[in-house]
Amino acid sequence: MVISVVVLVLYLALCIGIGIYANRAQRAGTAHDYLTGGSNVGFFVNGVAIFAAFATGGTMLGNMGLSYVGGWGYITAYNAGVAVGYLITAFFIAKVFRNMNVSTVPEFIRERFNNKTLNIIVPLILIGTLTAYLVAQMKVGGLLGERLFNIPYTWSVVLIGAVYIFYTAYGGMKAVTLTDFLQGLIMIAVVLVTGVVAVTKGGGVGNLYSLAQEISPQWTQTTAYPHIAYIGGFLVWASVLAILPHTVMRIFSAKNERTGRASLTLGVGMYIITSIFTCILVIALTIILNNGAALPDNDAAFLLFLDQAVPDIVKAIAYAGIFAAVMSSVSAMLLALGAALAYDLIGTLKPDFSEEKKRKLVPLSIVGFGILTLLLSMNPPELLTLLYSAAMGLLASSLFFPAILGIWWKRMNNAGALAGTLAGAISYLILLWGFEMPPLSEIAVSLPTSLLFSILFSLMTAPPTKEQMRRITIAHEREYTAEDEKQGAEIG
Repeated sequence: MVISVVVLVLYLALCIGIGIYANRAQRAGTAHDYLTGGSNVGFFVNGVAIFAAFATGGTMLGNMGLSYVGGWGYITAYNAGVAVGYLITAFFIAKVFRNMNVSTVPEFIRERFNNKTLNIIVPLILIGTLTAYLVAQMKVGGLLGERLFNIPYTWSVVLIGAVYIFYTAYGGMKAVTLTDFLQGLIMIAVVLVTGVVAVTKGGGVGNLYSLAQEISPQWTQTTAYPHIAYIGGFLVWASVLAILPHTVMRIFSAKNERTGRASLTLGVGMYIITSIFTCILVIALTIILNNGAALPDNDAAFLLFLDQAVPDIVKAIAYAGIFAAVMSSVSAMLLALGAALAYDLIGTLKPDFSEEKKRKLVPLSIVGFGILTLLLSMNPPELLTLLYSAAMGLLASSLFFPAILGIWWKRMNNAGALAGTLAGAISYLILLWGFEMPPLSEIAVSLPTSLLFSILFSLMTAPPTKEQMRRITIAHEREYTAEDEKQGAEIG
């Protein structure tokens, strides 16, 4: 216990110190600099940060809990979707997003389609879905703090929240990137060590897997849910990665689009390793140690493994790794939430809102959303992965096809983007709240619905003009510059 507390206190103090350093390094910067970290982050740091931002508390606890109760095949469908989503982002999104010279996903939508209704709806969708995502992550922090400090869950959430809200609001993307880099290194070290421990104690990979299969045959089968649920889990993550703000914003922070692509590749490689080591190897030994018995809280499966399988020093570092997973994700999402409100939504409602005012409002928005999510985290549901994946299903159903078609289909216009966004969101919510469907299967209907409406409404209305397509056309070739902006204003 003492070792765990010392390691955690040192880790939290380091995160606070990084936030102070980042604030001093970019105090005079613009809102764009605050949200992108100056757009000069290198390949390795950005790649590890991408991994850390996406490998959430759900990855370190929720995914393993879902593997324990639903079988490793179900969570593998999720993780296969993650891998495909990273590839889509790297090869079909990164170059144009980076060359557009924007700061956020809603800003890309605004610059591509310039539809005021859409410019209001998109930030609101992001605010709703990312808030749900944050609540799921905070449950992980609360559970771990409760176990580590032996204090009530509520105060655990408040303690962790105070640290990540501070360094995110105070240091912006620079602080988030540096802390995510540190957190990513801790996380991958924990993953590798615990995976090796599982294999060693299990007598080798083959023996470990066979014993777990013998104790819990359903763990290796795809019978926990209907097959449409497996398809839905895959589709959610294969599509949402392309427009998930706390991943996409890493492209904006990279030195250039090639660095952004390379960073995404590194991030997905680290995530694949994490998935195999945690959801298969670690959970296999957990099944053996627990004889396949039901757990009071499935999300605590990894904590059971740590209690029974590793020495105290490894446990202390692993606790820090889980905290790192929580804080790396929530800090990046908080930054995206602050940007969605202050930079995108208010920027649309008040076009004359100055850059200086945006720069001041974004940190205040981060603090506000941080407090809101702390309050909502006090009584969260079980099975974290299903909670935040449902929110991501709504985000993907709404924005995936408007974004991807906006990049690659010249005929796509603002009417199609608006129709696709609304059709995807509304159909997803109707299916989620109005029908009893297998987990995450709603997206198998809502995503094609969004595609259909995007295409039909674009074809039924006037195509975008050459002037409206100018910025995206340039972005397919090279970075859009201030000189291009000046020339565009003169043309307009």
